[in-house]
Amino acid sequence: MAIVTISRGCYSHGKEIAERTAEALGYECVSREILIEASRHFAVPEKKLLTSIHDAPSMLDRITRGRDRYLSYIQSALLDHVKTDNVVYHGHAGHLLLREFPQVLKVRILADMDDRAAMLRKEKNMTAAQAMAYLHDDDRQRAEWTRYLYKKEVSDPNLYDMVIRVGALSIEDARDLIVKAASGAAFRLTPELKRKLVDLSIESHLHVLLSDVCEAEIRSMDRCVRIRCRPQRIRKFDPIRPTLAAHIDETIRDDLTKKIVGIARSVPDVKEVACDVDSPYYR
Repeated sequence: MAIVTISRGCYSHGKEIAERTAEALGYECVSREILIEASRHFAVPEKKLLTSIHDAPSMLDRITRGRDRYLSYIQSALLDHVKTDNVVYHGHAGHLLLREFPQVLKVRILADMDDRAAMLRKEKNMTAAQAMAYLHDDDRQRAEWTRYLYKKEVSDPNLYDMVIRVGALSIEDARDLIVKAASGAAFRLTPELKRKLVDLSIESHLHVLLSDVCEAEIRSMDRCVRIRCRPQRIRKFDPIRPTLAAHIDETIRDDLTKKIVGIARSVPDVKEVACDVDSPYYR
């Protein structure tokens, strides 16, 4: 049993190859479903998530890192989905979101620009020039956000286990190559790796949920979670007596601990929670 990610540009037959691969393996095939799940879990419009993974990062995004937040939602939903394995994923940057798992089979599908343009012209009723301009712009934007967010080049073959060019190789040929690789021992997920996927899913989910609460360090091991909340800053208007300061410190830490533990226990798969909140500081 395995997890397969398929990276592709638009109109490169990647969707068809993913679907036929999943059918041959008896796996689930997912793409847009991850956006829908992320949208539902985190109450974010699906359109915003789609824009965050398609359009090249703007200057505002680079300053505020607002796009990173949306991508965290997508990563969390993806990890939650693939933790049981038997999945072919052909959505946003699966090869990068799951890059720390060498046992995930990462595939890149390429197709000639002329073939891609012909498919686009047929679907959108475009001229040859319009189709080429559309494809070049789409490829540019995908390359830019990959470069910005992951400091990687989408064309780097080292990011993938297989790079397949559709042309002389048919869709069926590509499917058969992927199925054979996915069925091998190198990409079989062990129970230990499955546990690691669950722990990473928990950590990713909590990073999103706690991002508005505090700056936290989160670790999960065998579904036992340990959270350390960094010091909270408090504005100091007047001198405060030591006894009052200690009371405020204790109250803040107790309230924050209860809130964090409550959030952590609401996450599926979490078995135990330990939370350490550092003392606040005044400015």
